[in-house]
Amino acid sequence: MRKRKEKEKNDGIETESEAPKILTPEEALVLIREQERRLKRIQFVSLGLWLLLLVVGGILYHSLPVMLGLFLGGLIVVLNFYWLTRLVRRAFQERKKPTKSFFVKFGLKFFSLLAIVALVIYFTPVHPIAFLIGLSVSFFGISVDGLIGWAGMYKKKMR
Repeated sequence: MRKRKEKEKNDGIETESEAPKILTPEEALVLIREQERRLKRIQFVSLGLWLLLLVVGGILYHSLPVMLGLFLGGLIVVLNFYWLTRLVRRAFQERKKPTKSFFVKFGLKFFSLLAIVALVIYFTPVHPIAFLIGLSVSFFGISVDGLIGWAGMYKKKMR
């Protein structure tokens, strides 16, 4: 492996670090497949948590504003995550670097998400806390995926 010396800006101390590894096409394909599996796992965990929230919220609260908040919040964030992964996947499959149109589409997606959230808050009778919990579904899905990855790394270290 190639090593190079770097000077830290603050201390002027030279340290050795490994040069970035260039992946072979096979290694890149394995990495892409692993990332695709992780994205699908995040989506399925998010959907499962969303459905669980709907069931538990319905059992505990029997309230239209709470159920509407959980439903709309989860729907918005699950669709947003799907749209985001599709947008990024297309951008990086076509070229090595994203084009200007990618950033325009990404900006439009972001502002449309903000507009949809604002419209839901102002024009529907959603419970704000339930809506916020529904919007957190993808965050919890990503957190669960991180815990699964951490547990897998920990398990490999223990072998």
